[in-house]
Amino acid sequence: MRRPGRAVIRRWAAWLLASACAGCHGGGPLLHPAHALRPGTVSFGGGLSGEMVVAGATTAPPDASPGGPAAAEGAARRKLSEIAVAPGVAPWASARVGIEGDNEAGLTYTGRALRLDGRHAFPIGEAALSVGLGAAALFAGGPGSEGSDVLGAGIDVPVLLGFRSDADLYALWFGPRLGLDLLGGQVRLPAAGAAAPGPLVDASGQHLRVGFVLGVRGGFRHVHVAVEATATYHHAEGEIAGVPVAIDQGTVVPGGGLTVTF
Repeated sequence: MRRPGRAVIRRWAAWLLASACAGCHGGGPLLHPAHALRPGTVSFGGGLSGEMVVAGATTAPPDASPGGPAAAEGAARRKLSEIAVAPGVAPWASARVGIEGDNEAGLTYTGRALRLDGRHAFPIGEAALSVGLGAAALFAGGPGSEGSDVLGAGIDVPVLLGFRSDADLYALWFGPRLGLDLLGGQVRLPAAGAAAPGPLVDASGQHLRVGFVLGVRGGFRHVHVAVEATATYHHAEGEIAGVPVAIDQGTVVPGGGLTVTF
């Protein structure tokens, strides 16, 4: 007789694998408290996140004729949003290690990015102030990903103030997170009046993001569940097929994951 626990684990593993392979979307939560791990302590985590556009959605004007300038500009703006903001659902997987002197380093995979970061935590009584710096390689689309082949690099600076209980049963953190991405490559825009996609065109852009993070986690001993939400303002501008284009959007990024520490 098959054990229910193993069946549940298999279903969860299949779901996470399908999410990881579904596409390169945004959403890169931190899902760690402001306090740094103790020296030599290692944590591993896995979960999901989503990037939801709540302001500035790139929709075509109602009077835009197919193949006209307004329709072409709308298609370029939507493509810029796709490669820069990248709304959608993404996996989250992370490994972190504590370093002497209230320091910590981590490596995180978020579907469209591989991020390496380090941070220092300043103890403030029972609280802590964490200042970090992350560098990411961005995969905004591979050769077979909806006709786009865009790569990039980004940096971000999260500043977190947080509190936790003495036995680490719960933790709360919040603070700003600033980031800048540079992107370049080729994208495929829809062909005017045709069902088939158009030819590949050159694309480049810069993406500035300013967000505010709020997170909480709870657990016991070595296992914790973390939930986090980030409200972010995005400004992206660049050129697609030689035409200047810019967008301003607001998103909310909910995320959650399970972490194991030892």
